[in-house]
Amino acid sequence: MRKSRHAELKDEGLGKASSSPMFNHLQVAEIAKGVGDPQCYRGKASAPPRFKAGDRLRVKDQPDLFYNQTPGYLRGVAGTVTEIAYESPAPEDEAWGHIDKVEWFYVLCFRQGDIWDDDSPDANPNDTIQAQVSERWLEPA
Repeated sequence: MRKSRHAELKDEGLGKASSSPMFNHLQVAEIAKGVGDPQCYRGKASAPPRFKAGDRLRVKDQPDLFYNQTPGYLRGVAGTVTEIAYESPAPEDEAWGHIDKVEWFYVLCFRQGDIWDDDSPDANPNDTIQAQVSERWLEPA
């Protein structure tokens, strides 16, 4: 069973959060007008994708201090890239209004048994889970 590492983190040097939100949804709406999000970021990643379909990657097991969309239960687990999904700012950046750093997102397929131990009688060793993960959270397995 994975446990949260928030208790291990110290707040030294983190400073205080702003009382007013930094995210400007009107700015994103203007960028995405007539195109959609994440399509409005197509072609804006600073580099080509580092990984390709079929690559075995591990989700980095690093702490998160604030918002992100990388599921905690996938940290440290290896999966296979099934698709290069799209380019977009990472949710942890976008939540704070930083939409200028666009990166790649990948769809990965994980064996459910690699994530959770399930010894129930109806457990199927072929069950899988798919998730979209941003490039910054991935490393070669």
